[in-house]
Amino acid sequence: MKNLLVISIILVGLLAGGKNSFSQSETTMQDIMESVNTKVTELEDEKDQEIVNITLDLLVNTGTKAVIRYLDPTFDYIVTAFGDRRISSLKLTAYKKVRDDWEFVNDAAGANPQMSLTPSDFEQYRFTVTVDSFKENNTTGHFALLIYHRNPEKKK
Repeated sequence: MKNLLVISIILVGLLAGGKNSFSQSETTMQDIMESVNTKVTELEDEKDQEIVNITLDLLVNTGTKAVIRYLDPTFDYIVTAFGDRRISSLKLTAYKKVRDDWEFVNDAAGANPQMSLTPSDFEQYRFTVTVDSFKENNTTGHFALLIYHRNPEKKK
């Protein structure tokens, strides 16, 4: 019986005192997911936009992530990126595939860089996202990249 009491006290101590050891990771995607959810609701429900691509990823130090996608000349696209609580500024760059090379198209930088694109043909684009600056002493953070256009099924 004494052993059961000691084990119970140890378990209670581990569960109560070990709370911090099981807390959410600093690298959790939860806050970027909440930001994306808010943006999707705004774009689809309030602005009649159709999202054609959402990319979520982790950027470390000065690393760059790329997304490649064909864009249809039927639409005028908007491309935007934003970071989580650890990122203060991003750089978004667009390139278009021309023969075997990537030709620079446009770039934007800031907390929420955004650009408009109107393809002249059904063309392949590469979008790169890089951290310009982190907040405080962070060296890693999640970002979201959204590509969207007016939803053709909704009224103008």
